Amino acid sequence: MKDKLYVGYICGTHGIKGELKVLSDFEKKEIAFKVNNKIMIDNIEHTITSVRYHQNKILITIDSLLNINDVLEYVKKEIYIKRENLNLDSYLMEDLIGFKIIEDEELGIVKNILITKAGYLLEIDKNFYIPFVPSYIKEVDVKNKKIIVNHAKELRL
Repeated sequence: MKDKLYVGYICGTHGIKGELKVLSDFEKKEIAFKVNNKIMIDNIEHTITSVRYHQNKILITIDSLLNINDVLEYVKKEIYIKRENLNLDSYLMEDLIGFKIIEDEELGIVKNILITKAGYLLEIDKNFYIPFVPSYIKEVDVKNKKIIVNHAKELRL
């Protein structure tokens, strides 16, 4: 598990009052982008002072900077957050990379997580995919780094 997580990209500013326009596909963005949360831009910690959602973007202000000229330097930068600052009570999908897939026998190892409109797909190193839905995923054992599945053998090529 990584200590620093990528949570978004600053694609521009919004208005003249220092709001940064953020694109994020982070699965727990409602936890990451909260007032008073600490985020990292260029390895420098900043405090989120306001958050609002506009269309498919997140608009934030940081460090009480309320002038566009004070935040222009952050445009086209990536935003990270320390895992410890998220106070997560569960795993993130990216944490599943490297987990063994088990259904009576080991079927492979998760090598990537794909995000689709229908949900998440686990890409297995043996060149097949498993939808991350209850009909296939029986149990996620974070401690032992394995995922117990049902009917996944049928998905192999």
